Amino acid sequence: MPHVIDAIDELVARSKDGLELRTFHEFHIAHPEVLDFLAEEIKLRLDHGFKAFSYRSLWEYARWKLSMRAKRGATFELNDHASLFYSRAVTILHPEFNRRCEFRAAKVDEIFGVELEPIPEKRPRSYARGLQWVGGTSLEAGWRPSSPHVPGHVTNRKRDIHTKRDVTRGQQ
Repeated sequence: MPHVIDAIDELVARSKDGLELRTFHEFHIAHPEVLDFLAEEIKLRLDHGFKAFSYRSLWEYARWKLSMRAKRGATFELNDHASLFYSRAVTILHPEFNRRCEFRAAKVDEIFGVELEPIPEKRPRSYARGLQWVGGTSLEAGWRPSSPHVPGHVTNRKRDIHTKRDVTRGQQ
């Protein structure tokens, strides 16, 4: 099946080439459901009233949930090095998620052409340091892909095993 150009392809094309970027891109082409899962889960959390999220926690959750989708005996590996690429890529493609999680400087920032926003003198109570394009343009006002990322893969929506209903049922 031929690869359809998507928002990640456009982001990669405008980024600083290197082995880590190519590895991330190849993994995305093989597993587009990872990007979709992360974007869907963040949106789900925000839609349920959460004001913030953690990419690290989401990465571990994705590792668990997506591995359950893999065929029995198959290995589904989410390399921790890729988590930084995904956190930046998801935020760039969905700038509405920016400032909802705390970012720290990383080598991947230079690759994607982003930097940490300056820390304001007076920080709001729910302050989370976000990303901006190098030079100070906000993600919202800067580059946008010609084809926006719209999650389209069916993710594993089986009920988690640690829900209240399961716990209650086990006690009966």
